[in-house]
Amino acid sequence: MTKRKNRRCPECGSNDVLLIHYGFIDAPDAIQQIKNGKFATGGCCIDEDSPKWECRECKNQFGKVNLY
Repeated sequence: MTKRKNRRCPECGSNDVLLIHYGFIDAPDAIQQIKNGKFATGGCCIDEDSPKWECRECKNQFGKVNLY
């Protein structure tokens, strides 16, 4: 399980944010964690403009994924 760092949403100020995971997810444990709201999914494709975080309060996506 990925630890959440203390991040704040730039839109609403909430610190209830999730790390966005990218790629194909088929592990049963990971699917259950998604259903339980432990992390957000960003789809299969990732590029330099893909957001890193999602706010659980307002659903704002922000930050940048480090590709390297």
